[in-house]
Amino acid sequence: MPSLQAAVHNRIHSENLLSLLAEALELIIALDRKASECDLMKGTIQLRTPLTGYAKGFVDQPWVMDNGAYSNFNERVFSTMAQDGMFDGSCKWIAMPDVVGNHEATLEMFNEWTERLCKHYIPCRPHFKKWAFVVQDGATIETIPWDDIVAVFLGGTDRMKQSRRAFRIMRHARRMGKWVHIGRVNTEKWIEYWYWTADSIDGSGLAKYDHMLEGAQKKIKELSKYPTLPSLEDFL
Repeated sequence: MPSLQAAVHNRIHSENLLSLLAEALELIIALDRKASECDLMKGTIQLRTPLTGYAKGFVDQPWVMDNGAYSNFNERVFSTMAQDGMFDGSCKWIAMPDVVGNHEATLEMFNEWTERLCKHYIPCRPHFKKWAFVVQDGATIETIPWDDIVAVFLGGTDRMKQSRRAFRIMRHARRMGKWVHIGRVNTEKWIEYWYWTADSIDGSGLAKYDHMLEGAQKKIKELSKYPTLPSLEDFL
């Protein structure tokens, strides 16, 4: 019987991503680094953002996109990069703009930007709509636009990210076959917490410092040797 990680990847990811990451079916680290660096490291994928603006890699090198709203949202650059991602088969998801700590405002931004981006391409075909919804404080399973997204990106305040509600939302997303991404994961503690739920993580420390990245890779390799463990959800 295939492992949970393998089953999720067989269901969610494209053939290109599977072939390129065939040896990295465990948790993927999304790195805000140059494409050439990501291409050389096992178990990583390039995370492009308007803040750093790194160019994408060669054809078929997979990448995902954050919106940069957590630090300083650049509307023009985001729009240009998002439109590129819509047409590029190597782009797996695009995090729509969000408002930190505010689910209602994030939902409004999501609706506004998905409509704006689709207006550039009529008809806006389903495979163009690689939207990832950023889960913020106040979000519930019932208020996330599941039918319109391919991925969820856990943002929010630390209180939200560490809550039972956030865990339930991510587990629900996984059961629905959505790509589950967790932002701001920089420590082994949180890698272990999310390992059996998430498809990918990112962290500023992992992107900036090789020793932190190496520590994260070592932890993921260690966790990959174990069967699926009981989760917090089993005790809720």
